[in-house]
Formats: sequence, C-alpha cells, structure tokens
Amino acid sequence: MSFTRPGILAGLLVAAAFGPAAHGQLTLQTRDLHLAVGSEATLDSLTSLPEGVEYSAVYDAPVLRFSRTAGPIGAVYRGNRSFPASQAILDGDKLTVHYSGIELAVTYRLIRTDDYLALVLESLEGEPIDRVDLLQLRVKKLAHVGRLINVVYDDAFGICLCGGNVATNAEMTDRGDYVVMRATAEKEVGLVGGTAVLFGCKDPAGRFLDVMEVVERDFDLPPGAKSRRLPVQNYSYLWARPTPANVDQYITLARRGGFRMILVSHWAFTKVGPGHFPWSPDYPNGMADLKKVTDAIRSAGLKVGLHIHYNKTTTRDAYVTPVPDDRLHTVRRFTFSAAVDEASQTIPVRENPGGCALADGMRVLKAGKELIAYEGYTTTRPYRFTGCRRGHLGTAASGHQADDAVGLLDVDTWTAFIRYDQNTDLQDETAGRIAEIVRQTGPYDLLYFDGAEDVHPPAWYHVANSQWRVYRLLEPTPPACEAAVSTHFSWHMISRGNAWDVIAGVDGMKDFCDVLPCRSAPAAAEDFTRIEFGWLGRFGTSETSYVGPDVLEYVLSRSAAWGCPFSLSLKSPREVENNPRWEDCFDVMKRWEDARVEGKLSDRQLARLRNVAPEHHQFYPCLVARRVWKQYLDNPTEVQREIVGNRREHHLFVNEEGQHELVEIEEIPNVAGGSVKAYQFRRPARPDDAYLLLWAVTDEAELRLPVSPDRLTAMRPLGKRLPVKQEGGQSVVRVGSRMYLLLPGMKADTARELLGRVK
Repeated sequence: MSFTRPGILAGLLVAAAFGPAAHGQLTLQTRDLHLAVGSEATLDSLTSLPEGVEYSAVYDAPVLRFSRTAGPIGAVYRGNRSFPASQAILDGDKLTVHYSGIELAVTYRLIRTDDYLALVLESLEGEPIDRVDLLQLRVKKLAHVGRLINVVYDDAFGICLCGGNVATNAEMTDRGDYVVMRATAEKEVGLVGGTAVLFGCKDPAGRFLDVMEVVERDFDLPPGAKSRRLPVQNYSYLWARPTPANVDQYITLARRGGFRMILVSHWAFTKVGPGHFPWSPDYPNGMADLKKVTDAIRSAGLKVGLHIHYNKTTTRDAYVTPVPDDRLHTVRRFTFSAAVDEASQTIPVRENPGGCALADGMRVLKAGKELIAYEGYTTTRPYRFTGCRRGHLGTAASGHQADDAVGLLDVDTWTAFIRYDQNTDLQDETAGRIAEIVRQTGPYDLLYFDGAEDVHPPAWYHVANSQWRVYRLLEPTPPACEAAVSTHFSWHMISRGNAWDVIAGVDGMKDFCDVLPCRSAPAAAEDFTRIEFGWLGRFGTSETSYVGPDVLEYVLSRSAAWGCPFSLSLKSPREVENNPRWEDCFDVMKRWEDARVEGKLSDRQLARLRNVAPEHHQFYPCLVARRVWKQYLDNPTEVQREIVGNRREHHLFVNEEGQHELVEIEEIPNVAGGSVKAYQFRRPARPDDAYLLLWAVTDEAELRLPVSPDRLTAMRPLGKRLPVKQEGGQSVVRVGSRMYLLLPGMKADTARELLGRVK
C-alpha cells in the first residue's frame, strides 16, 4: 500500500500574534502554550504565551529539512524497530501522520481548547504495529521534573503531556539537559482510543492543579487534582485491626497520638483475607459489625480509612480451594507430554521448564481443577516436573491426558497470595465485593490499595487499571487514596504515595527514613503528591527493644519537613503495653501532628529539617525500596553514608510562652551504662545555658550528678519544675518518662562531659 504525499497542510491554524506560519508549518495553541509542527512532522517550536519563551530542546540535524529541530513528534514500533513520524496533515479536526520506513497512516481527532490540546487516535491504515507514540516532545529540563504525571516546570511555566484515559501511558526519558516526553498506546492494551493531552500553564505551583482539574473533568478522569486540595490529604492515620470489642481502645489511642484518622485493615474483619472476604469470628454479625466499628470511629470525630488487598486472593480462599478458579493467573504454560494418574509424582511436559520458580511456596502448578506442588524440574529432555505433591492446597488430585494444559501459578512473593489474571473479570468480581463493603459501611475518607505491584505485564496498564476497576465502583469515592505502587493513570486516583512496609526494625528506623522516605518525599512533591512516612511498626517487641520517642521524633520531623503524613501500625491495642515509653511516644506524635496539620511550623523551621541533598531525590516503589534497603545494610554507598553520617536531629516542644519551639539536638551516648537516653541542646533565647533531654530506657533510673541542686533545674514538661534531692553535694535526679535538665551558664562540652561520667 502506498500513500500520496500532499504538498501543503490543509486546515492550517495560524495564531495572529505570531504572524504567518513558516511554509508548511502547522501551528496550534492554547491560552498559554504555542505548538509549531513542521510538515515533516518535526517539533519546530514549543513556547509560552504571550512571552514566547522557547521550551523545545532543539539540536542540529542538517539531514532534515529544518536545520534546527526538536525531533519528530511521534513514532511507531514493531518488534525492535522504530519508525519516526515523517509527515503531518491537518484537515479540520483530523490530523493524519505518516511514518518513515513503514506504510502506515495514523489518524487522530484533534481537540483544541483554551486550556489544552488533545490527540485521540481514531484509525490506522497500513502495516501492523505494536506501539505508537501518540505525541513525543523533546523539552528542556526545568527545575522540577514530575515523572509520574509527566510534567516539567519552574516557577514561571510548566508543560505537561499526560494520558486521557487508563489505556494511554505517559512517560519521560531523561537526556541530561532535556527530557523526552511521550504519550503512548500499545497493541496489547488497545491502539484506537489512545489519547494524548498537552497543556502549558503559568505559575505551575499555583495553577497546575487548576488546569489538570479541567482536563480530568473533560476526559471523565478520577478527580486527582481536586482531591489533592482537600485537608484530609494531610491527615496521618493509626493503622489498626479494630473489632467491635476493641474499637474504643483504638479510638482512645488515636486521640492520644493526635491522629485524625484510623485505617481499618481488612485483616480485622476477614477470616482468610481477600477474594471472597469471608467474615472473621470477631465479626459474628458480618457487615453490621463492620458498620458498627466504622460508625464508632466517625462518632468520635475521626476519619475512617479502609486498607484492602484487591488484585489477588489468599491460598485459603474459595477462589483457590477446594476448586481453583480458572481466572487465576499463570506465568508459564505447558502441555502434558503423556497421560498421568492422580498418584504420579512426575509431571511430563513438552516445553522446557527452565526458569520456573524454585522458591519455597512458589512451586505450584495448575492442571485443570488440581493444584500440584513440585520440588524441581529437568531442563533437558524428557522435560518434567519432579517431586510432585498432588492435590495441593486442599484441591482434588485427578488424572490428566496428553496435550492437557498445565500452568505455573502466579504465586505472590508473599506466598500466602495468588494473583489474578487481569484479562478476566475476576478483578471486577472482587471489586464488586469491595464496593459493597464501602457502600454499606462507608463513607470512607481513604482507601489503601495494598499490593498494587502484584500484577502481570504490561505493568504500566494493569497497576493503574486494576485500581481503576475498584475505584470506579466506589460510592461514595474516598477523597484520598494510597497504594504500594502507582503508574501514570494512578495519579488521578492515588493522591498520596505508598507507605513503606514495616521492614526497618527498631534499630534501623532512622537510617531507613534517611535512605528511602526522605529521598522519595521531595521527588513525589515534583508530581504534586505526598508520600506517607510509615507504616511505622514494631512499636513494642520486647521489654528492651521498642520504638523510642527519639525514633518517632526523627521520622516525624522529616515527614513534617516535606508536608507528609505518617502512620503507626498497631495490630492490637495491647502492643503499647510492651513499650515502657509509650506515653512519651504518643506525646511526640501528637505534638508533631498538631504542629504540621495546624501550620504551626514556619517555613524557616521546615527548611532546617530538610537535610537531604536534592540531587539524591528518587521515588522508590515498595519492592524496589526493600532491595535498596537491603543493599544499604549490606554495603552502604558513599551517598548513603554521607546522609546518615551527617544526620541532624531535632526536638519540638512547647516553650514557656506556649509557642512551638524547634531546636537541634545531639545525642550523648551510653549514659548511666545505657539505661538512660540523653540529648543536649541550646536555645536561641538562652544561648549561655545547656539543656538536656533524657528518659529511662525501661522503668526508672537514678542519676547522681556532681552539681548542687541550685545549679540544676529538672522539668517535666519544660517550665514545670520537678524535685531534685541533694546527697553528699550531689544532685540526685529520678529519670523515668522524658524530662529536661537545665544547667544555667554551662558550656555544651561541659554538660556533655558531666552526663557522660554518670555510671
């Protein structure tokens, strides 16, 4: 098939402010953005209006018709080959693009408004392709780069190229001093209907969400821009497993810690977990009990969130046992090379099993209505799975014939789960159950999409689409959503970034905070998104190992620096009983949460808390975070050593005037043989005085200081004196919960040495 190459562009739009267009040049514009495309489908100009500042990244290309170009506006792909756009023809609202090296014409419907330009792929004529770049732009890299929503901007202007539906991806490639922005559609998902939306806006910090809200309204997208403006985005939560019997205890703890929200986990009310969500024995009245729990939380003046696994089921659910559902995903497919009976411990197959799972719990085959666990396999003929255990997970063993299908089941990395085939309606079935829970026990203020990474390729589509298949059924829609992983379309639903799993451990939480959340928070902010500093867990694991107030103060000070909420995970209210300093911890959480939510921290104070270099900002999805953290523990990089080695810690307290005061603190190690944690600090209002912040690790400790009581003041809280005994010219201070010591006129080194001598 061949195509005639017209000599001129029909339906040319020329902005009067720019005068006549160059010969054969197509010019389009919105209120703030001017786009010029050459007849050979090159990006000739991308400028702001009316200033005329050029944002396209041009380079010398003498082989092309124009010596200065920012490259082709698109490309198509087949296999490993790419074919750049070579001709653009506009006829009314129809834009047809031809490509070099392939006989293909792609026709788009062009939408032009004051706020944006959009291209909707309507038809393809010619040779088949696997993928199309609906629009491709080389754009100068600006101060801020939001890779998730595909935006670059500075204080003056921003440019965004996003998808107009869930079947359209948008992505960005960093080329040093410029970025390549693309909106793409793939054959596997669907080419026709792919929609690219381009807009520019002035004052992006103030107006980006305004324009995006228009785009979301016009393309019937989830209201991510609108939801990001709501106060609930700023609220931290207590991650809980409440029941009708203990919900009041959780409410008391949430209030004590300053939490505005309780996140109810499905593990609280389900017997075996997601899929069919059978009710737990703790919920004898099922939905009515869950409604009772959520109503109690709301009646206490708290917001309610729902934590859910939604794209997979557990090995104990009815989707798996006793009869496995055919809509469970398999990652490899084989055929029996011979018949087997129900007792055979060998499964012969025609295809090479090389590369199949060998990890414990993941070695599971699905053959018809039977699940089969295997120990190993051969990678030379005759191919077979060996050491098979028939009727695995409570399924029924049966015979199978030659040429019957057998698949490698998609077992989750958390092997209690089996993943769904996203190309079936199993996801919708589960979404319907979740929607019914929300309808009958809501409204919910936040929904957490846990395990969002647990989908099969193409991940860019199935991550967002599996979330969308749930989200679109929710009535009412939660104004805030979190997820373990987001892809481009997720931005419109997932208004807060993922929480990190409770993987750091008590001793490593500060390091973990530095290496991961502190780097991810500023990166997410480039996308007009918050992350969530949590889930903080292992609150009280033993009498001598627990999360201390200094750990929480460090993490919460960093979350406040970036305007991010945090969370604390308590599987049971009784966890607090294993933490001897739980009240101090809850005081810390409440003080920081109140200060952050109520805007009591100044810009200057917040700037002091941001001690991670901008060049190290990087957003880590949940699974990547685990790998990065393990790598750090095994062999810290120089950057990570620098971050942790130069750590600055801070303490927030209410001073004598009732104002929130922020000071930098420095730890004094091994006080009283390690039985007391101590930090020293100075206050700008009293620069000649030394202050100590200290508490007993467990129970109480007695400190004997070689200072007379008239030269020392003990306080809890600051400003409220505590009694100090005198024995033999020394001051005897009883230390339990967090307290302060004031040493007037004492130098910092002297105070440090004084406390360091205490045994």
